[in-house]
Amino acid sequence: MDMEQRVWEFETSSATVELAAQTLGVRPARIAKTLSFALGEGCVLVVTAGDARVDNRKFKDQFGTKAKMLAPDEVERMTGSAVGGVCPFALPEGTPVYLDDSLKRFATVFPACGSSNSAIEVTCDELFRFSHALAWIDVCKDWEEGDDPAIDDRPNAQMQMPSDGEITLRIRETSAADEKKGFVPSYDFDMIRLSDGTKVGEIDLRMGYVRNTYYGGNIGYNVIEAFRGNGYAGKACKLVFQIACAHQMPYLIITCDKDNIASRKTLEHLGGELLETCVPASYSGLYRDGARAEHCIFRYDLNAE
Repeated sequence: MDMEQRVWEFETSSATVELAAQTLGVRPARIAKTLSFALGEGCVLVVTAGDARVDNRKFKDQFGTKAKMLAPDEVERMTGSAVGGVCPFALPEGTPVYLDDSLKRFATVFPACGSSNSAIEVTCDELFRFSHALAWIDVCKDWEEGDDPAIDDRPNAQMQMPSDGEITLRIRETSAADEKKGFVPSYDFDMIRLSDGTKVGEIDLRMGYVRNTYYGGNIGYNVIEAFRGNGYAGKACKLVFQIACAHQMPYLIITCDKDNIASRKTLEHLGGELLETCVPASYSGLYRDGARAEHCIFRYDLNAE
């Protein structure tokens, strides 16, 4: 699937739903567990949400046989991965894979990648394609209803830019999602002072709620040094909030280095909720880019805007 750079390897075990959820900092339901069942002389793999249980009647209706899980030694022989690391990728040829409907409520899910300390974050569409799944099926029960927010993640290069009377934004570039890197769609803007058309800084909007945007933020900004001290960062963030609302984003995450006092004051003044202060997770893009200091992670509810 050529997605190796998106695979995360952890120092701790992710062999169970609970351990994987703890390592990733997500709901257990979003862990995509790959279950292996005996089917004829071989096996079938069913990927389900972490909170779902296989319904024996539904399974028999779907496959014509009782749900009998493979023994541990059979799992490794038939799937190529040991229990705790079974995944729907890079399987022996002809191994059938099905995805359960319990996964569809999430924008992204986290299947293992062949070991007991690895995972990848993928959309349901990516999971279907990367696993070469045969179909979506309904063979589970006991999972909680509730969908992730559905947003319009298509940047619009013709969108009219908001203004606060002092500054406005100018679209410098729009970017589609990058599957190989796991990047979400984004806008890159210039901050423009209205009085004279001068560029005073840059700001971007990343449209998606993946683990990398949790640590790195949906918004990043930089004010040119000569123009700092005028509150342009906060004013530009408020303009980007309006654009995010236009894309049906219910909230935004913005982060900053704990020791960056100016950025902290800007984010506090914007009125966000401080979710936590932590070192970015070792699997995050921010950490891989060298960030080791504690970061403040703020959430901004746009429904109140």
